Amino acid sequence: MREIRLTVPRGSAEAVFAVARAAGIAEASVHEVRVLGGEVATAEELTLKSSAPKIREFLRSLLCSPLFDRRTVRFSAHEVLALVNEESAQRVTIPAGVPLTDVHHDLWRYCHVTASLVARTCVSAALLAYAMLRADTLLAVGALIFTPFSPLVLSAALGVAAKRTELTRQALLVLLVALVLSLSAAALTGALVGGTMPAQDFGGPTRNFVASALIGVMAALADSDEVGRRQLLGLAMAYPFVRLIVWLGLTLALGEPEGGDRLHDALLLLGNAVVMTAAAATTYRVLGRDGELAGLPG
Repeated sequence: MREIRLTVPRGSAEAVFAVARAAGIAEASVHEVRVLGGEVATAEELTLKSSAPKIREFLRSLLCSPLFDRRTVRFSAHEVLALVNEESAQRVTIPAGVPLTDVHHDLWRYCHVTASLVARTCVSAALLAYAMLRADTLLAVGALIFTPFSPLVLSAALGVAAKRTELTRQALLVLLVALVLSLSAAALTGALVGGTMPAQDFGGPTRNFVASALIGVMAALADSDEVGRRQLLGLAMAYPFVRLIVWLGLTLALGEPEGGDRLHDALLLLGNAVVMTAAAATTYRVLGRDGELAGLPG
C-alpha cells in the first residue's frame, strides 16, 4: 500500500486527480499550501492512498502526461501499513506493483561512497575471508549479509534497462570501489591469519551462470514487490560472486592452492556479474514495458 503526496500548481489538482481516477483511485484530499523558494507562491497539495498496483498505474500515467513538469510538480511516496476504506483488505493489500520510481530512488541511495559503505565492505570481506580459511559456514553467511554488492548490481541493471547513464555509471564506480576494498581486506586478513590456502570448488560456468541468471530475475522481481524478502535475496545474490572476490583476495596474500586457477576464477566472477546484471535488467525492462521506465525522472 502506498501514499503519494503531490504539490501541483494552483488549479491543476482536479486534472491530476482525473489521472488518478483513471487508475482506479477513488478519492483524494486537497488543500492549498504556500510554497517557499519555488517558482509559484501558492500551490495545491494532493494526497492519494491506495494499493501498490493502482498507485503504480497512476504514477506511470502521470509521468508520461503533459501535466508532469519537474519545475512545478513535486511528489513523494510513503509506505502505508494499514488502509481502511471502502475497499476490502484483500484488494487493498495486493503487494505486487511497487512503482519503479520507488525502486529507482531506493537503489540510488546505495550508489554513494560513504564511511558506512567502506566499513561494511571491509568488515564483511575480512569476516568472509576468515570464515573461508577456517571453513566456518555460519560465519560466512553472517558476513555475506553485510556486503554491498547486491543493490549495486541491481542499480546498474536498472540504469541499463531505463537508459539512465548516470545511474549505471555511479553504480559501476561504487562497485569498483567495493571490489578494491574487498580484495584488500581479504588479502590483509590472509596475511594476518596465515596458514595454507584451502582449495575451493566454485563449480563450472554453466552452474554459475544459470544460478546467477535466476537470482538476477528473482531479485528484480522482489524489488517491485512489497513482500519480496529483499534481504534474503540480497544474500542469495551475494553468494555466487562475493566468495570469488574474497578468494581472489586471499590468493594475493597466500598464493593459489594446488590445482587453483586464478584467471579462470576471475573470469567466472566477471561472468556471474554480467549474467546477473543482464538478467535483472531484462526483468526491469519487462516490468516497465508499458512506458514506466521511459517516464522515470532522471
